[in-house]
Amino acid sequence: MSEVNRHLLEIVRRYGTPTYAFDVRRLRAQVETLRTHLPAGIEILYSLKANASLGICDVLRDCGIGADVASAGELATAVEAGFPSERIFVAGPFKLPETLAQLRDLPEAVISVDSPSELQMLAEQRLPNPIVLRLRPDFCSQAVVAAGHESRFGFVGEDVSSCRKLVSLRVVNVIGFHVFSGSQYLSAEGIVAHLRGALAISLRAADDLGIAPALLNLGGGFGIPYAATADELDLGIIRNELAKIVDQVRPARIVLELGRYLVAQAGWYLTSVLGHQTFQGRQAVVVDGGTHQRADMCGLCLRTKASPPLVMNEGVDQSWDAMDVSGKALTPTDVLGCLSLPADVLAESSLLPRLEPGNVLAFANAGAYGMWSSPAMFHGSPLPAEVAFDGSEIQLMRERRPARSILDEQRHVNVRGHDA
Repeated sequence: MSEVNRHLLEIVRRYGTPTYAFDVRRLRAQVETLRTHLPAGIEILYSLKANASLGICDVLRDCGIGADVASAGELATAVEAGFPSERIFVAGPFKLPETLAQLRDLPEAVISVDSPSELQMLAEQRLPNPIVLRLRPDFCSQAVVAAGHESRFGFVGEDVSSCRKLVSLRVVNVIGFHVFSGSQYLSAEGIVAHLRGALAISLRAADDLGIAPALLNLGGGFGIPYAATADELDLGIIRNELAKIVDQVRPARIVLELGRYLVAQAGWYLTSVLGHQTFQGRQAVVVDGGTHQRADMCGLCLRTKASPPLVMNEGVDQSWDAMDVSGKALTPTDVLGCLSLPADVLAESSLLPRLEPGNVLAFANAGAYGMWSSPAMFHGSPLPAEVAFDGSEIQLMRERRPARSILDEQRHVNVRGHDA
C-alpha cells in the first residue's frame, strides 16, 4: 500500500467520511515545479476561487507566492492567511462595499478593474491602490473553460480610449493590464497563443493610454490531467515564451494567476459506500457524499472522463488492472451521491470491483473547485471535514459539524394565529 493511501485510511479512521484530504507535500511540490520550470522573473499568484480553505492558503503563503481574490470573503481569507498586501490581487466584475472597505486598509493591494463604469466608481472612492485594467481578449481561447472574445469580462478597445482623461490626470493610479482567457488549458501551445495575444492587446492599450505598464497579469489557466490517459502540461514550451516576454517588457512585473494547477492534484474526496443500487442498467452504489460537495462547476464531465476512484479498505489498496487483487473482473459501476437529485452522480461506468457497504472510495484530483464551487447547503447538509496531511502528520482544518448546525444562525418567525 502506498504511503499516501495509508495516510488517507488513517484520516478516514479519525474523521470518517465524507472528508476532503489535502497532501501538503504535493502543494509544495507544485509550487517548486513552477519555480524550476518558469523564468525567475515570473510572479505566481494563487487564485482562491479554486479553493479558499484557510489551511490551503497558509501552506501556499508559506511557499512565498501571492493571492488572487475576487470577493470580500476571499480577500478576508488572504489577509487572515498572512499574504503580504503588495502580493494581493483583487479582481472580479465589480467591487462591493465590503471589499472597498477592506481595501482602504490595504493600499498596496492591486485592483483589477473590469469596466469603465467600475473605474469611474473607484475614482470617486479616491482609493490609492494601484490599478490594472482587465482587457477582454480579442482572440479565441483554446481553454476547456473559455473566457475569450465572447466573454462578459473586461474592457474592449473603445472602452480603453474612454478612460484616457482619468488616467492622464492621475485621478486613478493605472499601472498595467490584466488578461485572462480561460482555465484548464491542456496544451502548452494553447497557453503560448494566449500569452502572445494577451501581451499584444496589453501593449496596444498601453500605447492608447500613453503609459509604460509596470505590471502585466497575463492570466494562467494551466490545466491538469483528470483522466489516466491525459498528459501533464509541458512547462518547457511555456517557459521559452515567458522568457521572451520578460525580456521584451522589462522592467515590468509579469504575473500569472493559477488555481487548479496548484491545488487540484493535492486533494482527495473521501466517501464511504452505503449500499447498492442500479442505474441505467448498470450496477451502482450509493455513497455518503455527492455533488453538493464535489460539483463539476467547470463542466469537465468528471463523472465520465475522470479516472475511477481508488477503493480502499484496511490492508487493501486496489490497482487498476483488468482484474482486482482478488481476481474478480472489474465491472462498469456508477457511484451515486446521497441527494434526492437525479444528477447526483460522482462517477459513471467506472471500472470497479464489487463494492460493499463500508468500502472507502477516494476520488483523486479533488483539490480544486470541489466544495468551494458546490451547492453545499442543498438538503441542509453540513459541510464535510477538511484535513491536511504532511507525511504522517495530520491536521484538522475544518470539523464536520452535526446536522443541527444548519440551524445555528437562523431565527424563528413569530407567527400569530388569526381568525379565518
